[in-house]
Amino acid sequence: MNAYIIDDEQANREIVQILVRKYYPEIHILGESDNLNTFLESRRLQESTDLLFLDILMPDSTGFDLLDQLKTRTFEVILVTGFEQFALQAFEHSVVDYVLKPIDKDRFCSAIEKAKKRISENKLIESVKNQSDNHHKIAVIRNKKTHYIACSDVAYMIGQSGGYTTIFCKNGESYLLSKSLSIIENECLEILYFIRASQSVIINLDDIITCDQGGSGYIGLKTNDFEVFLPRRKKREVFQQVELYLKSKV
Repeated sequence: MNAYIIDDEQANREIVQILVRKYYPEIHILGESDNLNTFLESRRLQESTDLLFLDILMPDSTGFDLLDQLKTRTFEVILVTGFEQFALQAFEHSVVDYVLKPIDKDRFCSAIEKAKKRISENKLIESVKNQSDNHHKIAVIRNKKTHYIACSDVAYMIGQSGGYTTIFCKNGESYLLSKSLSIIENECLEILYFIRASQSVIINLDDIITCDQGGSGYIGLKTNDFEVFLPRRKKREVFQQVELYLKSKV
């Protein structure tokens, strides 16, 4: 993750850098500036930045002036300011969080955690939207003929003993593949609508019609009215993946 800092006071920029480097060494600080123009006039900086630490009041402008001019920004923003009265404007500009000076370490870290979560979700959503089904097919052999099944047509897959997997398609067809479920999972890592819901089942998130989070939880699919019950240890992870994927489809 790349970050950039804009604040007209050098001491404040240094404090942000110290906190980031101490508690989030994985965040790379691209640079800093005491004015808006350096960032505003550099498309390269804007495209490289994932997270912007932004002061509000500066000598000739405000941080909101920058955000107003960058309506289609691709980075997230944490406002770092000494003034409480701009919280409503911050909300209207869809910033991640609003941290008051002098900076409290716990409050600062909480803001970064929110930013990391939002950035991660946005990248997943963008990846799903950009994914093309046309390039993803599974080759299966039936009656000595090779059939190529579009992954988007697969509803779910069940691992069988002996290293075999049965593929169930949305049109009701099924195929036995001489590969284990783990091998298929590794081959399909880039296909974000496939998830391993349990030890023996991979499902297509597009086929989901019901989710029940009670108990260990289960997911119901449209194809064959299939229901997959989730292991308790995977329940939270699976439902998080389901939620993120469904957000990307809105």
